[in-house]
Amino acid sequence: MKKLVAVSLFLLLAVTSAFAHAGHIHTYMGSVTMLHGDSAFMMKTTDGKDLTIQTSPTTKWLHSDSHAAKSSELAVGQRVVVKMMVDDKTADTVKMSAPAKK
Repeated sequence: MKKLVAVSLFLLLAVTSAFAHAGHIHTYMGSVTMLHGDSAFMMKTTDGKDLTIQTSPTTKWLHSDSHAAKSSELAVGQRVVVKMMVDDKTADTVKMSAPAKK
């Protein structure tokens, strides 16, 4: 009986740990380093990692004050906060700082 309980507990823990990260939405903060047309851009995160962020027609673009923005307003050097979709492949929202003054 003790073996059955031990095996059952092991299987329960193994299955729950396999799904522990499912559905977690990632948020990245950093600066835009390169633009890749209308569908992607590169950024350097606050911890120094380089990421390529894919966007889609459903990606929401916002200014830092949460007003609507356009993807064409994104520029190299801007600070961004990117929330990824649940699949962690495409940006759900991109919140950008005001464009740098020239």
